[in-house]
Amino acid sequence: MPTDAPTTTTPAPGETLADQVRALAEEAAADTDLFVVEVEVRGHQGSRVVAVYADSEAGAGADDLAALSRSLAFALDTEDLVKGRYRLDVSSPGADRPLTYPGQFRKHVGRTLAVEFTEAGETRSLTGSLTGLGGDRLFEIQTADGSTISVLFADLISAKVVLPW
Repeated sequence: MPTDAPTTTTPAPGETLADQVRALAEEAAADTDLFVVEVEVRGHQGSRVVAVYADSEAGAGADDLAALSRSLAFALDTEDLVKGRYRLDVSSPGADRPLTYPGQFRKHVGRTLAVEFTEAGETRSLTGSLTGLGGDRLFEIQTADGSTISVLFADLISAKVVLPW
């Protein structure tokens, strides 16, 4: 017999609240063009902020983000995942946040990135134009001297769009 009572999800060992929220957010975004970039849970029980950053290759529109927010809010309340009061913020990552998901790189081809990565066990930093992607495994940066460097996503430490101002 179905019940309207909220269900409580038991987390897997080592799974954080942010991991559980991410799973629900990814499920809520599954039938859309959006993908979940990052989930942050801040604060203490009763006054938490659950921040979900979502994007799409074409850019996340306000209507898409609002629909994701409604769907995720319903799922969070149904699962009773976040105990006590909380505020849910669903937005696009913005230019100041690092690129973390391969899908984010596609819409930045031609833009200048500051990249930090490991190569042969050492950390390298470079700034250059994102010239291409090799699937979900690597991307290419052209530096000021004209050389092209290929970076595996697995070796990526951080990448940010360098703003022109």
